[in-house]
Amino acid sequence: MGTTPSDYTFGNILGTQEINTRASFYRPGNRITFSGTNTNYSYRAMATHASGFNSKGWAYTLSASRRWAQEGYFEGTDYSANSFFVSVEKKINDKHSLNLTSILAQNSRGKSSPNTQEVTDLKGVEYNSYWGYQNGKKRNSRDKDIQEPMLILSHYWKLNENNRLNTNVSYQTGSIGNSRFDYTNGNNPDPTYYKKLPSYFLNDPANFTTIDGVIRNLPAEKAERNFVNDGQINWNALYAANGKSTFGGRSIFALYQDRTDDDQFNANSILTSSLSDNISLNAGVSFKKLKSHNFQYLEDLLGGQFYLDIDQFYVGDASQSDLNNPNREVGEGDTYGYNYNLNATVADAFSQFKFSYNKVDFYVAQSFTRTQYQREGLYKNGIYANNSYGDSEKLNFENFGFKGGLTYKITGRHLLSFNGAYLTKAPNLRNTFTNARLNNNITPDLESENVISMDASYIIRAPKLKARITGFMTKIQNTREISFYYGESLFDEDVVGTGNDNSFISEIVTGINKKNIGAELGIEYQITSTIKINGAASYGQYIIDNNPNLYVNDDGQASATNSSPITSFGKTYLKDYKQPGMPQQAYSLGLEYRSPKFWWIGANANYLADSYIDVSNVLRTDNFTLSPNGVPYDGSDEETVRKLLKQEKFDSFTLVNLVGGKSWRISKKNRNIFGFFASINNIFDIEYKTGGFEQSRKATFQDLQGDLATGNRSFGPKYFYGYGRTYFLNFYLNL
Repeated sequence: MGTTPSDYTFGNILGTQEINTRASFYRPGNRITFSGTNTNYSYRAMATHASGFNSKGWAYTLSASRRWAQEGYFEGTDYSANSFFVSVEKKINDKHSLNLTSILAQNSRGKSSPNTQEVTDLKGVEYNSYWGYQNGKKRNSRDKDIQEPMLILSHYWKLNENNRLNTNVSYQTGSIGNSRFDYTNGNNPDPTYYKKLPSYFLNDPANFTTIDGVIRNLPAEKAERNFVNDGQINWNALYAANGKSTFGGRSIFALYQDRTDDDQFNANSILTSSLSDNISLNAGVSFKKLKSHNFQYLEDLLGGQFYLDIDQFYVGDASQSDLNNPNREVGEGDTYGYNYNLNATVADAFSQFKFSYNKVDFYVAQSFTRTQYQREGLYKNGIYANNSYGDSEKLNFENFGFKGGLTYKITGRHLLSFNGAYLTKAPNLRNTFTNARLNNNITPDLESENVISMDASYIIRAPKLKARITGFMTKIQNTREISFYYGESLFDEDVVGTGNDNSFISEIVTGINKKNIGAELGIEYQITSTIKINGAASYGQYIIDNNPNLYVNDDGQASATNSSPITSFGKTYLKDYKQPGMPQQAYSLGLEYRSPKFWWIGANANYLADSYIDVSNVLRTDNFTLSPNGVPYDGSDEETVRKLLKQEKFDSFTLVNLVGGKSWRISKKNRNIFGFFASINNIFDIEYKTGGFEQSRKATFQDLQGDLATGNRSFGPKYFYGYGRTYFLNFYLNL
């Protein structure tokens, strides 16, 4: 938990996760399970066998599982996952043991779309715009496919009674692919594309007419009928358009994957040493080398014969994905669009001393890390002809960390605990380059992050009562975020704020400071030998703590003399905005009954509040209120702007869950057990938002006011919704 000690690594402020795959650590036996649910998958089957050591010093563990669904909770979300695990250990002698672990996890799932309020009002929260019928079956255009097998070879060496050395070497390879449509000389096939929705027509006064004394908007009415009655991808129309293509068999529409093929090598060595009865040492060194190949992979020509590797929004050389191979005709399985490698090398070392005495335990730890990043462009992009092909400069970061903590034992049942850490971290590899798909440009203001964390706890460990109350504070400084979108009224002839329609930009926000402060409570009380009550509470304030810098990279402004078309928008006024993606308040209360006859039932209620939307950064710059001539837009007074840019807070909600189970011993051996458990979550089928984000397309006060004018927003926020009522039923057999 948190920055408390780990025997294997220095760790991070949110703690460490340790999974032991050593074959001899698994309890010998067999386990078979079968599950049914209505969440993101429908069924799961799993079987595991662990041998334990035999007389020749061999142990092995095997496990295989499958999860699948034709459709999950949200429409059109198919699911297929297969997992295999093998671990084999050979005990050479009392001092040496070798273990080989192999893991293969394959996962393919259809995604669900975030939707505007307009779309949800018309189609409901389970609506998903990413699918449509093809030959009578639902087909999702946004599949995520993952396959990344891993091999781990471990050596366990008992140096003597007080010292142990564990050395591990691992290799991981495989791919992650996210599919979506590509189209040239065709219209966006997304059924929620803004020009297909009623709001697009309602926002145009020319579409209103008076019929029999009633004001009507016939195009909006037609768009609403079409969307309500269908509103899905028309796969047949895409195939038909490609079949009728006047470009000599060239596909107008295609399906591609944004692919990442990773090769990663890891090695580490960890020393565990008992220096005395009261002092222990953990120390380790590790090395990681990553080659991440990123490219656009043509998955399906949708009935066409080839696809042309150009960018339809540019002309001449600028339209070429690769000037070394211009006007390439690509087929299924080919790479096109963008193609580059990201290389990372990380070496680190840590040491940790733990001290244990009658009244006090304490620890100190330190770490040092050296990180190197480099981009290798495999295409000579036409927009960035002088800054895309070949190697970028090498970026080096040296970082360190310190942490320590103390536990004071008031009595054996009452304890006080304190932890603190200060560390620096290299920037995230993905946020190191402004637009890694197209060029070698480095993110402005690129520096390491700084992290400060402190917590204090009071802990009770009594026979019937277990409780912990914790206060915490964390500051994360100098982070950065990069996002991509179409923005209006950002550029025209290289002048900020002059109204170019539809610039596809990368937005870079640098120097972001975040502050998390709050308190947590966990409590468990055994009322009787069979009844237990438990509760948890968290109250916090998770905010942006400064006004960071915002830059915009517009590919349309790149030229032979401007290979880094980055414009500073100055500060984005985010200070005191809430961080998205989490409730600032969460409370839970549960009651559980366990019968001596091996059945149990429990229920809990969970209240979550103060979750906020992810705000648009560019809307909170001076560019939002200033017209092209530098004068504020009419009506953009402080009160109006504050009201417009007030961060949306989602409604609080309460979820009630029920869980129970029973087991039977089916032979005299205690381990031969058959049982089941079942749960129903969100019993009352509460509808709630789990997150969302503001769109940045309407990037000025004038444009946003126009989008809001009729009350029918074309570019309103998009939302994600949680599951309604769901169930999970699991049967298991232990032999």
